[in-house]
Amino acid sequence: MADRAMAQRAARNRGVWLRLLSSVLVLGFGSFQFGDRNNLNSMPFTEVASFASDLAKAQQLAKQGNVEILAGRQVRGEFVRLRGELTDGNCYFESHVHAYDHAFCGKLCVAAGSPLVFIADQGGQVYLVVTARNAVRIGDEVLDVIGVPGIVIRGKLVAANQLKAFALEALDKPQNRNRP
Repeated sequence: MADRAMAQRAARNRGVWLRLLSSVLVLGFGSFQFGDRNNLNSMPFTEVASFASDLAKAQQLAKQGNVEILAGRQVRGEFVRLRGELTDGNCYFESHVHAYDHAFCGKLCVAAGSPLVFIADQGGQVYLVVTARNAVRIGDEVLDVIGVPGIVIRGKLVAANQLKAFALEALDKPQNRNRP
């Protein structure tokens, strides 16, 4: 008789635990929806590009649409200063053309969407240039010195697979040697 009562209690306890676990799972999955609720990921590029100037609005839309967005986050990596030259990736990788003689073409190619690259003076390492904060445009003061040798940039070295990139934070301003 005692064994039968224990078996009934064990069955009730199992039932309570199963109902509790089921409730937790239903509530958990019900409160978290998977995927893109507002079809943001299928939005045409030109529409998404219009949000580049309003990062707060882009972040709000992403949150409402249940889409992960890294915009505005600081890029992680090792902080360094490098001396070298900025140029466009298309012409550099195709024919190794860069420097003053190529500055106009380099600026035109970058303006048209060619990736910006940095060629380090020491060792000739080539880095893809990205911004220090996701979804923040590279400033004109940087783009104006495309093709100028010997500039110094500050930022972080980052890498993914075999690709090395430089998350650009700032240009070092040239020192005026005539000042005391």
